[in-house]
Parts: sequence; structure tokens; C-alpha cells
Amino acid sequence: MDKEKTSDAKQHLIDYSFAAEELRKYGEVELKYLSEVIKSGILSNCLGDGKMSQRFESAFAKKVGAKNAMAKNNAMSGLVEAVSVSGAGPGFEVICDPIVHFGGLAAVFFNAVPRFADVKRDTYNMDPDSLLANITPLTKAVIVTHLWGQSAEIDTIAEICRDKGIFLIEDCAHTIGAAWKDRHVGNFGDLGVFSFQEFKQLSTGDGGMTVTNNEELFDRMRNAWWFSGESPKFLYLNYRMTEVTAAVGLAQLEKVDNIVNNTYNKTLEILNNAIKDCDWLKARNVPKEAHMSGYWWSCTWEGEQHNLYYEKFKQLEKEMNIGLRFGFNLYPAYEFPFFRESTAYRTQPDCPVRCPFYTSKSNYRYTWGLTPVTEDLMQRLITVNLIFLSIPEAEKMADRIRGIIKKMEI
Repeated sequence: MDKEKTSDAKQHLIDYSFAAEELRKYGEVELKYLSEVIKSGILSNCLGDGKMSQRFESAFAKKVGAKNAMAKNNAMSGLVEAVSVSGAGPGFEVICDPIVHFGGLAAVFFNAVPRFADVKRDTYNMDPDSLLANITPLTKAVIVTHLWGQSAEIDTIAEICRDKGIFLIEDCAHTIGAAWKDRHVGNFGDLGVFSFQEFKQLSTGDGGMTVTNNEELFDRMRNAWWFSGESPKFLYLNYRMTEVTAAVGLAQLEKVDNIVNNTYNKTLEILNNAIKDCDWLKARNVPKEAHMSGYWWSCTWEGEQHNLYYEKFKQLEKEMNIGLRFGFNLYPAYEFPFFRESTAYRTQPDCPVRCPFYTSKSNYRYTWGLTPVTEDLMQRLITVNLIFLSIPEAEKMADRIRGIIKKMEI
């Protein structure tokens, strides 16, 4: 073997050493913390006496650089509570991005109208120009998703919201370890909401965390948790995390850097390398300001520009059993019946979009063409969930992707 080939081989081992792989596991540390909870005799942080919840909150806030953190039963609850404290409700709009639908769902919980801003074609994250164009006198809040481990242009979005007096909620469900200009996501808006559901970088089975640097807002939300024997001061979900869940979360927090860096970031790079010389599978653009955290791998189909057929590619993928997902959810959120038909509220007329309180102020409707970039992008997206993908499995998948590329170009 010549020197050049030897060097290449060593570099391969340095980049993708299987020995360095760190898959998510539950074990002795989790059992230790769970034992502490059981021995304490306290399973709830209802009145602020849950020591494990407080430890997890404090450690997580420190991890992401936030002043305060509040442990939740899941991230969806965190998003809904964020809409609650934003002041959004009937007759108001909450601007969301349409690739995922969770922001829109959170708005509907409080009868606010989800209004959808478009995304950028190369990053799949909210386009600040589209956000600005969608702001109306009815806009009360913005929910921006840091999609699949990559920050949106959050400093620009935060500046827009500050200038307009709009409450900013960051959906950080996919982004533990992700940053924009070296600042961890979740710290740019009024609230940041993280997910610990089974398919996230840090998992407690189900769970979430809301962070904020606004002390007044934190006190208001925390006090809403601890009402007892009387009505709360405002409508709030009050969905806390249990001490048992917090024990698993604290243990997993100690491991998450190794898991992300030694597995998810490496499998992301392996799959990106598989298409780096392909002109018609376009990798997601990561701006220089962004530090991405491995979560989902993605690219877009651009084959028609090279006289290639998408259906042939899909058929070959099926025959080769690669495991790619096409189109993600296929359509933007507002194309689904939940939003189109307002199935959450069986009133006449339906709320919130066709509620008289809203329609008297706005002519906004969910129609095709609302977010043209997203509508085109959704059909082209090709994705892989990295959470349970090992490095050897990613290497095999990458080889098959290279194989399908060769077959398509014959």
C-alpha cells in the first residue's frame, strides 16, 4: 500500500472509529438516581419540594446557558404553555413554520390562529423575510422551529420580534447541542422549549424542558405551577415532570454530549459524505453561524434538472432496501385536515380560523400557494432519522446510497 493510500486509511479510522461510538443506553447512573427518588418518598415537584426535578432543571439550564429551566411532562405541553403566557388567544395570530405542525397545534389549543411563514430553500428553516411579511396587527407570538438539529437565523428573527413587540418561542425539540454564533438555541427568544421524547437526542421516554432568561416571566410561570386549593391566576396547563422522569433525565444529561458527538454527528457526516459528489442530491446548507447537532439527516431531490426520474430513484431505493424516507410529511401543515377543517373545535362556524371574532378582522385562509418554497420542498425531501442508527449501519447505508447514485447515472 502506498503512502497516500495509507494516509487515507488512517484518516478514515480517525473520522469514523467504531470504538468511539456512544449509543444511548440506560444503566447504573439512571438506577442510582431512581433509587434516590424512591428513598426520598417524593415523586412530584408539585409544591417545589422535588429535589431531583430541581437538580435536573439547574443542570439543564447550565448546559444550555439559560438562567432558568422548568421541567415538563413533554415538549408539546411546553409549547402550549408558551402560547398561554404569550397572551395569544381568540382573534390573535401565532406565526409558525409549516414543515412540522407542532407550533400550529400549540396555537390552536388556545384558540389562536396559526399563520404560516415560509422557509428558506437551502436550510429548511423559517425565512426571516417571510416572517416579516406575515406580521399583522393581530400577531401576538412567533413559534420558530430549529429543524432537525440546525438553528434558524434566530438572531435576525429575535430582532424582528423585539422591534415589533412580538413574543418569541423557540421550538428546540431537535437541537440539544445546537448553537447560532456560539450561543445555544433557546436563549434568543422569550422561551425555549426542548423535547426528551424517545426519538430525541436526550430521552426520558417522555418529557421536556422550558428555559427562559426573563426572571419576571419565570416567576409568573413557576407560581402558576404551585397553586393549591384555589384557582390559578391565568389559564395554564400546569403539566409538570415527575421526579422519576427527572432522575432519568439527569443521568442522560451527563451522557448527551458523548452521544451526540460520537454517534449522531458522525452518522450525519457519513451520510453527507455519501452524496458530496452527486449533483442531483443536494445536502442541506449549514450557515457558517450555525453549529449543527446531529438528529435527522436530510437532502433534496434535484434530479429533474439532470434528466433523471424521481420514481425510478424511489423504486431502486425500495429494491436496495436503503431505508430512506421520502417527502417527510408530504405536505405543509396547513394542508392537513386538522387545520383545514378545524377538527379540534366542532362549533358552528368552526374555530379558530373561521371564528367570527377572527374573520371580521382578517381574510386569512389556508390555501395552496401560501408557502410556495415549503410546498415544493416537501416533495423533494429525503431524510433519515439518526437516533437509533449506529455508525456501522450508517456506513452500510452510505455505501448503498453511493450504489443507487451509480445506478441512476448509468
